[in-house]
Amino acid sequence: MEQTSVTAAKLVAIPTAFILSGYNLAFSQNGLPNLLSQPLSISTPVFANIYSSGLKLVTPGAIGSVSAFVYLAYIHNKQKPMQRNLYLAGAGLVLGVGLYTALIMKPGIGRLIEISKSRALQAEAEQNGEGARLLQQWVVQNWFRASLSFMGGVAGLWAAVL
Repeated sequence: MEQTSVTAAKLVAIPTAFILSGYNLAFSQNGLPNLLSQPLSISTPVFANIYSSGLKLVTPGAIGSVSAFVYLAYIHNKQKPMQRNLYLAGAGLVLGVGLYTALIMKPGIGRLIEISKSRALQAEAEQNGEGARLLQQWVVQNWFRASLSFMGGVAGLWAAVL
C-alpha cells in the first residue's frame, strides 16, 4: 500500500509542478505580450480575466503539488535524506510561486485590475505609460514564477530517479 501511495504522490507532485510552470510560461511567452500593442481598455480587462481564471487552476494545482511533495519528504524522512531534501525543495519552490505572487507581484496585479475597471484610470495609465509598464513588469515577473515551478519539478524528478 505504501508503494502505491508513493507512486501516486509522485504522479501528482512532479507533473503538476511542470504543468504549473508551463501554464505560467504560456502567458508570459504567448499571451500577454500580444496584449501590449492593444489599448488599455482592451488589455487590462483581458489581463484581469486571465489572472482570475488562472487562480482557479493554479491554486488547487499548487496545493496538490506541495502536499504531495511534503508527503514524499515525510515518507523518505529517515532512510533517504537526499530524496527527502529534494522533495522538500520541490515543495518549497512550488510554494514559492504563491509567496512571490503575494509579496512581490500583488501590488502591480492589484493596480492592473483597478485600472481595468475604470475608463478614466485606463486613459490616465495610457497617457503616462503606467499600464504598459505594469503589463511588461508582470510578464518578466511571471517568467520567474514559471522558473520556480519548473525547478520544483526538476527537484522532484531528481529525487524520484535516485
